[in-house]
Amino acid sequence: MSSNNKEAKFHDLVSRVIACRKCPRMEGSARVLGPGCGPLDAPLMFVGEAPGRLGADDSQLPFHGDKSGHNFESLIAQVGISRYEVFVTNAVLCNPKDERGNNSTPNSGEITNCMPFLKETIEILDPSIIVTLGAVALKACGELEGYSFSLREKVRTVNAWMGRKLIPVYHPGQRAMVHRSFANQLSDYQFVAENLRRLNKPRKKIANTRSRPDTVKIGKVAQRVLQASPVGLSYFALHKLCFLAELAVLEATGERLTNAYVVRQKDGPYFVDLHLTKLRQLIPGVQVRSIGGKAMLSLSGQRELLEGEVVEILSASDEVAIIKTLERYGRMRDDELKRVVYLSKYMRAILRKERQTGVNLYNSAVLPFLSKS
Repeated sequence: MSSNNKEAKFHDLVSRVIACRKCPRMEGSARVLGPGCGPLDAPLMFVGEAPGRLGADDSQLPFHGDKSGHNFESLIAQVGISRYEVFVTNAVLCNPKDERGNNSTPNSGEITNCMPFLKETIEILDPSIIVTLGAVALKACGELEGYSFSLREKVRTVNAWMGRKLIPVYHPGQRAMVHRSFANQLSDYQFVAENLRRLNKPRKKIANTRSRPDTVKIGKVAQRVLQASPVGLSYFALHKLCFLAELAVLEATGERLTNAYVVRQKDGPYFVDLHLTKLRQLIPGVQVRSIGGKAMLSLSGQRELLEGEVVEILSASDEVAIIKTLERYGRMRDDELKRVVYLSKYMRAILRKERQTGVNLYNSAVLPFLSKS
């Protein structure tokens, strides 16, 4: 299937998913299928259970924004899998809530209603490997083409299914960690990564897993940006300045600064790894305050102690690019920064494609994924 044909079929599928009203419990929930799920030529597809109330139902990025999403992003990062090269979806595409508005397990009717969408997604992408995240996802895939095994029996194994490889692993949520620890799940994801590398079909090389995960490096870039802002800056500005530093390196060298996953949101580029709830883990000493409804960031007074750790990870050329970016843009207001990033060729390309196709590319990837060997 050609790239254009894939895109047309996928956009048609997304429009039907958005219009679907089969499940009464899903009324008011986001329909989480779109550019934010990943590239249509992805050789690997992750299938989860359903969008989380505090995660994908809000962010519209599968496995992002809540604890399950943070665990998932940490697991794939640590084994060298990038969100740029995988497609992430769910067996049920909307968040099922209980009477109190909390997350609930999808019932059999809801799974059945979404099965045609899952089947069509698999047919359009034609991935070589499908990884099911948890028992619900495994059961849903089994409804498409039957098998009798359980998650416990077949976790971390390769199984022939629908002309491709099926690898069952546990859900990355906290409840599943009781049955399979994070360390064991990390081994499961390493097994997935090894199978991804063994694929014979041509695909983009994945980043060198011997280097630090890009979550670490983008955290240090963000920390360096904050260190240069003694009075602090907005969360909005942090993302825009990190994006402009990425552009500076990319334009000067043809390489990315971090290869962190960057998507287009309504206010411009957004670094998935810099989710607000992750910052305290990524940036030691970060302080988060709300001023006038806006998230404002600053660092504690221990700047000198933190400086050495940043320098260990950022090269001299990285430092130069970040400093030049801050000298040029660091004092701009948020509205000025927004204008600058929207004038970049990467954002302009997305806006141009939206105008040409009439398709909403919210949460689509902005910067290219470049292998670093």
